[in-house]
Amino acid sequence: MKVALVCKKYSLQEGGLERYTYFLSRELVRAGHEVHIFANIWQEEPGVIIHRVPVIRLSSPAKNLSFAFFTNRALSKMKFDIIHSMERIFYQDIFRVSDGINPVQMQQKYPHPVVRFIKKIGPRRIALSYLEHRIFVDKGCKIVMTNSELVKRNIIEHYRVDPENIVVIYNGVNTSRFNPKVKEKFRSSLREKYGIKKEELVLIFVSNDFKLKRLDLVLEAMAFLKNNKIRLFVIGADNHRTYRRWSDNHSMGKQILFLGPKSNIEKYYAGSDIFVLPTLYDAFANVCLEAMACGLPVITTDSNGAADLISDNENGYILKTQKADELAAGIKALEPLSNRTRMGDNAAAKAACFTMEKHVTKVLKLYERVSSKGQE
Repeated sequence: MKVALVCKKYSLQEGGLERYTYFLSRELVRAGHEVHIFANIWQEEPGVIIHRVPVIRLSSPAKNLSFAFFTNRALSKMKFDIIHSMERIFYQDIFRVSDGINPVQMQQKYPHPVVRFIKKIGPRRIALSYLEHRIFVDKGCKIVMTNSELVKRNIIEHYRVDPENIVVIYNGVNTSRFNPKVKEKFRSSLREKYGIKKEELVLIFVSNDFKLKRLDLVLEAMAFLKNNKIRLFVIGADNHRTYRRWSDNHSMGKQILFLGPKSNIEKYYAGSDIFVLPTLYDAFANVCLEAMACGLPVITTDSNGAADLISDNENGYILKTQKADELAAGIKALEPLSNRTRMGDNAAAKAACFTMEKHVTKVLKLYERVSSKGQE
């Protein structure tokens, strides 16, 4: 097939959306398809055809609307079997919703109704609402592809899209990089590097948005437990000063390791015992799947699409509240080595079902479905 993939930035050096597009394009090329990338910023990749899309950089609304306009103008000059967009543009065959939808993002980011109303009438949110209305209400796509049942429910609730036109395809994980064997390779040396004793329990929290993913709740849960044998790896590029100050004021400074962003994140999964992410909202946190693949039980919230893959007391715990005592109870339940081993093994087995190869196979089946639908 001749496939168009749309993403503002096409690069392995960017976030999850951009890396996903990069890996998908690579797998499509390997499968023998002709792949065209429509992007404003990119890195070269053998086998794909790049089309530069200009953007007007005056503001965020200008960037979003101009990218949508210029992309659709470029697409209209060519014929494709599938137009698969990761961005909000005026028309695409498949729109992949990977970061949630605007109304839900607004509710989570601005819980106070007055603040939310003010933000809602701002230029950026008006532009996003307009683009989503074009896609979901004005039928700007044939199929909506989401990465969790959570996002599917959100789209149905806010835009009344026919459930038959929403397909959930869970994210894939690179199991050659993320797997239980990383513990054999890296665990001892990494724990030794940070002076972590054998009997100490290590939690790991990974995010570039400490507020949204509730690092404060993790710290509060540790304070609630009052166990100085629990350590925490905090990995991510966000500012940690407030959280470090809080830890120091609660005599927990030595227990918390603020490590910044890490490109070799698998080593830190290997050195840890429990993955914690009590996020306020996440369409599907890939880090949960990575941690599971490395054999870690996961504690997260029911506001995370990745919770679809987690069952209480089987491979982790799903928090129903944003309360420190509930998170502390989950950590406490995983303190015994036997529980962590059992649930970690179950987590790895579950994650092994979600490889990138299986993901691409499902995407190709969706392409065939959409392509044959267009020929009817």
